[in-house]
Amino acid sequence: MSALLEVRDLQVHFPIGARLLRPPAGVVRAVDGVSLSIAEGEVLAVVGESGCGKTTLARAVLGLTKPTGGVIRFRGGDVALQSTAERNAYYRQVQMVFQDPFDSLNPRKTVLQTLAQPLRIHSIVPAGEFRAEATRLLELVGLSPAALYLDRYPHQFSGGQRQRICIARALAVRPSLIVADEPVSALDISIRAQILTLLRRLQQELGLSYLFITHDLGVVRSLCDRVVVMYLGRVVEEGRTEDIFAGPRHPYTNALLAACPLPDPVRARARKRATLTGDVPSPVNPPSGCRFHPRCPVAREICGRDEPAAREFGPGHRSACHFAAEADTWERPAWQLAVTAE
Repeated sequence: MSALLEVRDLQVHFPIGARLLRPPAGVVRAVDGVSLSIAEGEVLAVVGESGCGKTTLARAVLGLTKPTGGVIRFRGGDVALQSTAERNAYYRQVQMVFQDPFDSLNPRKTVLQTLAQPLRIHSIVPAGEFRAEATRLLELVGLSPAALYLDRYPHQFSGGQRQRICIARALAVRPSLIVADEPVSALDISIRAQILTLLRRLQQELGLSYLFITHDLGVVRSLCDRVVVMYLGRVVEEGRTEDIFAGPRHPYTNALLAACPLPDPVRARARKRATLTGDVPSPVNPPSGCRFHPRCPVAREICGRDEPAAREFGPGHRSACHFAAEADTWERPAWQLAVTAE
């Protein structure tokens, strides 16, 4: 598969305490040297704790936040060097589904008006066909018959229905890549599976690629082809979903997997947890060496001194840990062993 989106050494830093004629008191290194790629038709998950830089990465890809450094390429072209016309075409090709479906919809616009706006801005269909195209989009996302929805307002819908409308709006301009930032975290647990099934069906039918931002590893396993694990603005591990779940090569990934809830209470009580100590360090003053070492259960002296380079442990499976080769000796949660058995 050819690369649709490439991010190389991306940095997004935010100065703090800057005033007129005064230098900033510090810099928040929200994203600090992230590299990843998404192939045509691929679903890539970016996971990590709150504050690790996932959403900032997504906003930089979408052009909502200006990068401090690095390169973003879309179909081989540098996004930063695009002309106005090329940038407008890029915005059409890359769309976003936000976390909160209520806040991301204009409460004063009907569903028809919401869907007609991108159709008009990007000249997708003539104005006389807006209603017919909006009907097609709603039926595509499972809101049928569409006539019941087109002239209603966001407050008249449930959370799941609003998120389907947001997905329809993203699809209106016929994009190639959808950036989904925690698209099911604000929904009831009973609705999440329906939205995930919808996203998978749309991906298969339309050939879409997803950059899927989440902290729910259960969602990742059911939807995503590859996983990128972020910690404090850096990528600490990446690989195919099955490789990450069956044999994580970074202690942080191991801890994230251990924190996943289990539907089987017997197995949940029996499993061992990889407990992390301490709080996440400040991105203003990140630790020296490996950024995870103050909380790492397997850290040694070298971890606080030298930053580990990413090493490959299989096709596309890379880990930035000094002791990744010893991962088979780490204490692994019981459900991870069950994943391997499957």
